[in-house]
Amino acid sequence: MTSFILYIIVLIISVFFNILPRKISLFFGRLIGTTIYYFIPIRKHVAICNIKDNFPKLNNDEQYKLLKKTYMHFGMVLSDFLRQKELNLSKLRSIVNIDDETIKVLKKNKGSIIMTGHLGNWECFLPILGLNNIKFSVVAQKIKNSYLNKLFLKYRTFKNIQIIFKNEGKEKMINALKNDYHLGLASDQNARKRGVLVNFLNIKLSIPKGAGIFHLKTNKPILIGYCIMDKNLNYNFTVKPLNISQTRDSKKDFVKYLNTIFAKHLGDMINEYPEQYFWFHKMKDKKDYL
Repeated sequence: MTSFILYIIVLIISVFFNILPRKISLFFGRLIGTTIYYFIPIRKHVAICNIKDNFPKLNNDEQYKLLKKTYMHFGMVLSDFLRQKELNLSKLRSIVNIDDETIKVLKKNKGSIIMTGHLGNWECFLPILGLNNIKFSVVAQKIKNSYLNKLFLKYRTFKNIQIIFKNEGKEKMINALKNDYHLGLASDQNARKRGVLVNFLNIKLSIPKGAGIFHLKTNKPILIGYCIMDKNLNYNFTVKPLNISQTRDSKKDFVKYLNTIFAKHLGDMINEYPEQYFWFHKMKDKKDYL
């Protein structure tokens, strides 16, 4: 019953956001973020611990100010996500800037591994690539609430887009690459024992091995991409080749090397846009958040 009530609430908010002009819906998105920050502190303890670990030079007030900005940012991202099904190419171009080099890179490489992190608005990759006739397959986590999972799948469905859930297996991801789809991997979640431990910002983080393994199996190029909100509340979408050397002694060495480069690149972007990073993931062991 609780799952259905939450679904109805999200559906009502979605209808509300779609009726309003975007700038006004973004205002209400910020308001939702602020409300959650003060009154519904979902993962607030986890997020502030992560911020304190990675920005120790900020004082306590500055750390909480950054956290509040993060809630507000993702309130706006939620607003745009719940509206994105109504996007067409013309509307997309009015809110997303895609430089010519990015389009050139994506068109040149018939299928690639696009590494990214939970920074900016990663959900916007779907309409950006789909509406620009670029085949894109993305790995997503299935939502436990079946009503919301079905609704969010609808919002993520575009022409040229393939959604692969994590439990569907690596073969489906490899087949997508072989069929010349770009494969999107958000590679910054704590993979624990299944990942590779590398330096990330001010901590050690276990990063998934997937990107490196898929590259070695398919020889598809590795790109890195972000969709970052600018000061005008529009987005800048960029995808670039990740400069890597192929000369590594073993698969294990290559995967660690790749993840080290990726972690440095993502860390630099987070330092530039810290309020746009999703600090709510547990980057350390659960016991470290007690």
